[in-house]
Amino acid sequence: MKEALCQAFCGDLKLTDVPVGYAVTTTFRRDDGDSVAFYIVRDKSRPGNYRIEDDGATVPFLEASGVEFSTETRADAFASLLDSHGVQFDEDEMLLHTESMREADLPKAAMRFLSFMLRINDFLLLTRDRVASTFKEDAAARILERLEGRAEVDQDVAVSPILSDTIPDMVIRAPDRSPVAVFFGSSPQRVNDAIFLQMQALYEAHEDVRVVALLERENVINHELRRRATNRLAALPYYRGDEPSAITRIELEALGFGQATRH
Repeated sequence: MKEALCQAFCGDLKLTDVPVGYAVTTTFRRDDGDSVAFYIVRDKSRPGNYRIEDDGATVPFLEASGVEFSTETRADAFASLLDSHGVQFDEDEMLLHTESMREADLPKAAMRFLSFMLRINDFLLLTRDRVASTFKEDAAARILERLEGRAEVDQDVAVSPILSDTIPDMVIRAPDRSPVAVFFGSSPQRVNDAIFLQMQALYEAHEDVRVVALLERENVINHELRRRATNRLAALPYYRGDEPSAITRIELEALGFGQATRH
């Protein structure tokens, strides 16, 4: 087995005997610096067969890093990745594993499992390099769905020609209501942009605009900025963990209390 596995991986692995079977350590590394590793575990119910498993820490590590597999977008992507690599996820044990297989099938299966282990690490991009765009897509889709047919919603446009210096993520216009400018607050900068637009509308343009900063999480901004935003903006709702209520808060600003959906 060792020779076959080493040949499949071009020698870039370390195979160690362990009580359950073998521990395989590769030269690839996760974002936390640990090597990407997995186990080849003997199937006690089927002598001569094995299955490939992680150490049960992969998904918890990603979740601790901010990846939320419970959201529909991530759940679908996770399920697709599992299916395409022939991997299953045991939610009770938080274990990623293959089906039981013969020893002769292990080298090819191990390559696929390693590919999966490298690909699943890409979910960190959703919370680091692309957290703003992912949050924006999630929130925008919910707002558009909630306000469909009841308000005009434009994305990434100025509220008015005189307020073109700062572009909100959304502008909501409902009949007989002031326009609502929505900023998706995935960073302190976007919250500062929201405050700037509200102040500019009030004191420079003298336009009736209600500005909302939708924070992805409470800890996106510090206490001082939160205080400033709370005192200056029309609303400062928190999104993650209470998404429907956060969208309702924006709906209230856009449509008024008599037209908002009850949740």
